[in-house]
Amino acid sequence: MKEKKITRILRIFMMLLICILIALFFGIMILVSDMQGTARVVNYAGLVRGKTQQIIKLENAQRPQDEMIREVDAYIDGLRYGSDELNLVRLDDKAFQDKMEVQEQFFEQLKEEIYKAREEGYENTQIINKSETFFTICDETTGLAESYSQKLASSLNRLEKIVVVDIIGYELFKALRYAAQNRVLRQKVYLDEATGLPNKNKCEEILASEEPLTGSESTAVMVFDLNNLRIINDRQGHERGDQYIRSFA
Repeated sequence: MKEKKITRILRIFMMLLICILIALFFGIMILVSDMQGTARVVNYAGLVRGKTQQIIKLENAQRPQDEMIREVDAYIDGLRYGSDELNLVRLDDKAFQDKMEVQEQFFEQLKEEIYKAREEGYENTQIINKSETFFTICDETTGLAESYSQKLASSLNRLEKIVVVDIIGYELFKALRYAAQNRVLRQKVYLDEATGLPNKNKCEEILASEEPLTGSESTAVMVFDLNNLRIINDRQGHERGDQYIRSFA
C-alpha cells in the first residue's frame, strides 16, 4: 500500500514537471522571437546614426538629400512604434522608448538646421554641433537596444538551464517511480497478498537454486491443505476466505 502511494506521488510530480517543461518551451520560443526582432532594431538604430552623418556631409556639400531624410524619418518611426514595412518590432523597454522620443524630437531640430543651411550655408548654422549631439543620442539609443538584447539573451540562458534541471528532475522521478513499481511487482511475484508469506514462486526459486545450503542452514518445507477454504469461498465469499487465510497465517 505504501509503495503504491509513493508511485502515485511520483507520478504527480512527473506530470507537474512535464507541465513546467511545456511552459518553459513556450517561454523560450517567445524569447527567441523577441531576440530576432531586437537584432533588427539594433541594426536600424545604427543605420539612423550612420545615415544622418552621411546626410550632413552631403548637405554641407550642397547636395540635398530629401530622400535619405525621409528614410531616416521612417526608421525613427519604426523604431518607436514598430513597422511591418521594415519588419521592426517595438521594444518593450522604457529606457529605450524614452531615448527614442528624445531622438525623434532632436531630429526635427536637426532637419530645421538642414533646411536653413541650404538657404544660408552651413557656416551660418549650428548644423555641425547639432549633428554631433544627435550622433551621441543615436549612440546611446543603440547602446540601450543592445542592452535590452543582452537582457533577453541572459533570460534565455536562464530558461535553458531551468529546462535542463527540469529534464534531470523528470528523469530522476521516473527512475524512482520505476524502482517503486519494481518493488511492488517483486512483492506481488514472491509474496502472498493475503498472508505476506513467501508464495509458490518464491518457494520454487529457493528449491531450484543450484547453490547448496551451508551446514548451518536448516530447511523445511511444510504444506497445509485448508480443506475448508473452498467451502468458505463458495458459501461466504472470497473476502471471508481471505480472512480465513490471514487467521491461519
